[in-house]
Amino acid sequence: MGYTFDIELETDQPFVVVLDRDSQVQTLNGAIVLHLDKPESFKLATVAIHGHVGIALNVDTKPTIVYERLVEDSIDLIAANDTEGHGTIQIPAAGTQFIPFRLDIQRPDLLPPTLINKLDTHDIDWKYEIHATLKRDSIFATTQVVKHDLIFRRPVVPKGETTAMITSSTDMPGQFKSKLSVPSQIKLGQDRLVASVEMKARHKQYLIKEIECAIVQTENINYSTRHPHPQAENAENPGVQVKASRVVSAVKRIANDEFDMDFGRHKPIELNLHLDNFQLIPTERSLDWLEISHAFQFTVHLMDVNLQPIVTEMPLFVDHEEVSAEKIAALKATSGINRLVDSLKIAGTEDHVLHFEREGSPESG
Repeated sequence: MGYTFDIELETDQPFVVVLDRDSQVQTLNGAIVLHLDKPESFKLATVAIHGHVGIALNVDTKPTIVYERLVEDSIDLIAANDTEGHGTIQIPAAGTQFIPFRLDIQRPDLLPPTLINKLDTHDIDWKYEIHATLKRDSIFATTQVVKHDLIFRRPVVPKGETTAMITSSTDMPGQFKSKLSVPSQIKLGQDRLVASVEMKARHKQYLIKEIECAIVQTENINYSTRHPHPQAENAENPGVQVKASRVVSAVKRIANDEFDMDFGRHKPIELNLHLDNFQLIPTERSLDWLEISHAFQFTVHLMDVNLQPIVTEMPLFVDHEEVSAEKIAALKATSGINRLVDSLKIAGTEDHVLHFEREGSPESG
């Protein structure tokens, strides 16, 4: 073919874009990187970002997958670089050459983050891709397309809004008292969370039998389709509604085997929780149809079975992981998960020769 090419983005991690939640337009800088055997001239050169959401709707009691566009932004590099009006880009020398681009992403504040099909539902999924397309200035030239999965992340929490540890106190005069200290934030890829608790049973009726803790993840989705689907059930407001909670850590239990009234009183008890990184999803609280929240749930079970357990829930932020593409690719290879949106169907690209396509991002999938 005489040349190969790929896409490079000016991002901290390959093909991972942190969305600006406070802007309606976000500029993405990058370049098409060419490796040429000889000087070339191109009459087609574009870069585009595509994002689709897939929704499973019931039509005649059968699930039917409906696809809608989340984003579609592109730039024509011929128009941007053709200073002489020839309708082409001239690359005058062989070797490694670059065609830089600046691509505007519209309404980044409204785009959902890439979640790699970790949601506790098979009724909705979404995916983003970036495409670079080239065609030589020749009668017999074919159009070549390079595609990469594109990962959109949204900031989990603005800087300065969390402290390292948060504390919650329970004071039941004459009965029970406790002080629970928990980290305010964890990251994907983190192995453990370590918290601590001090307790005091003030009456023998409130003798502690056992304490228990875990991290609970709640997923709320209320997505309505942007276009009518008259044949779908609930055609007036078709979409997906999901409300699910699940434990995303080990469940830690510590028993008061000695029936000690001073259990947890003189020395704080360490609560060491192993995290489930295969189910954890970064916290998301800024979209009107998608909310992912987390809580550290701490329960005190009392010896007196007639008394209700004392439950404390403390909010927790789960941030993104910084990890190599190789590690995530290895994890994906063993996951066996089939996605609702496995690849995007973009008109005009299906029949093109894909001379180079690889796993290009830590969370591609």
